[in-house]
Amino acid sequence: MNNMIMLQHTEIKASFETSTHVVGHVFKVTLYKKLLGMVSRYALNQITTEYERVSYTGIGSSYCGCVTRTTHGLPCACELARYVVGSIPLGVIHMFW
Repeated sequence: MNNMIMLQHTEIKASFETSTHVVGHVFKVTLYKKLLGMVSRYALNQITTEYERVSYTGIGSSYCGCVTRTTHGLPCACELARYVVGSIPLGVIHMFW
C-alpha cells in the first residue's frame, strides 16, 4: 500500500512540474512574460479566459463582477485591462498558483 501511495505522489509531483515548465504558444506574449515558469498552466489558462473578456468588460468592475479574483486569487478582466500594454506582475497572483 505504501509503495502505491508513493508512486501516486511522484506522478502528481511530475505532473505539476510539467504544468509549470511546459508553455504553449498562447503564452509567448509579453503579457505573460513574468508568469512563465512561476505559475501553473491551469492558472495561465484561467487568466487567458479572463483576458478574452477584457474586450467587452473594460476597466469598470461593475461589468466584470471580479469572480475570478475572489474565487481563484487570479486577476479578473477589469484588472487585466490595466496590463494590456505591459505584463502581469507576479504579485497579483495568489501564492497557491
